[in-house]
Amino acid sequence: MNLLELLKSMVGIRKRQDEPDGAPKEGASSQAAMESALLMLQQMLRPAVFGEIGGERPEKDNRARSWWGGNFLGAEGETAPICEVSGRPMHPLLQIRLDELAEALPAFSGIALITIWMDLEDVPLDDAENGKGFAVRTYPAIAGLVPIGPGYRESSALPTFPVLWRASAPEQPSWDDIAFELPDRVAQSNDSDWFFKSRYATEANQHRRTCPVKLGGWPTWIQGDNWPEDGEFCLQIDSNDKGRLYVGDAGSIYLFRTPGGWVIRSDFY
Repeated sequence: MNLLELLKSMVGIRKRQDEPDGAPKEGASSQAAMESALLMLQQMLRPAVFGEIGGERPEKDNRARSWWGGNFLGAEGETAPICEVSGRPMHPLLQIRLDELAEALPAFSGIALITIWMDLEDVPLDDAENGKGFAVRTYPAIAGLVPIGPGYRESSALPTFPVLWRASAPEQPSWDDIAFELPDRVAQSNDSDWFFKSRYATEANQHRRTCPVKLGGWPTWIQGDNWPEDGEFCLQIDSNDKGRLYVGDAGSIYLFRTPGGWVIRSDFY
């Protein structure tokens, strides 16, 4: 097995049975260019953890876990954040207890609990900063935190579900985040199965069918990349019927940590 075939096997791409050895494809890349692309793909993999909303009987009185739609914790004296744009109180969207994850993610270093609140009457569909349409609060420890906001099913604005961390897997970048790094012959080639049908893409897509929350990995851009300056990608929340969250037309929210604070980017069809 030559190096190209070895690299293809690593990302889950196999030669078709009816494809003779050395048969050129129309618009195909050179072997050296393809080897470079496959190595780059390997080097850009990032760990991702996928979360399902619901799926087990909830511990209604246990706020010290990951929750969707309420049952949050906060510091003594805190109240629900107020949106700086609308003046409305925000609603609890997602609480994450980091020690529930099977592996530590660098983007959440130093955080034991993170809560995300949102103005549900005006979900951010453009670039937004912390406090404007959404609010992020982080806590270095669970001890000393107290209940804040609506408890289990005390509000009809969103359903309340535990979040279950179902799987972790290495995730590859979107095409927008790798295309300009690739050799021109690969980026412009008609043969893209090595990327879009790799085992990493296939596995991540399978998890996302049932898990609308993803920590780490890469943003799965719909209409093109939109990274904030010096932003570190932290998590993605997809539109989903079960959690009754809708971001435009079947879109997603991407949360980034930047030197200036937390920011959101939204993307939809």
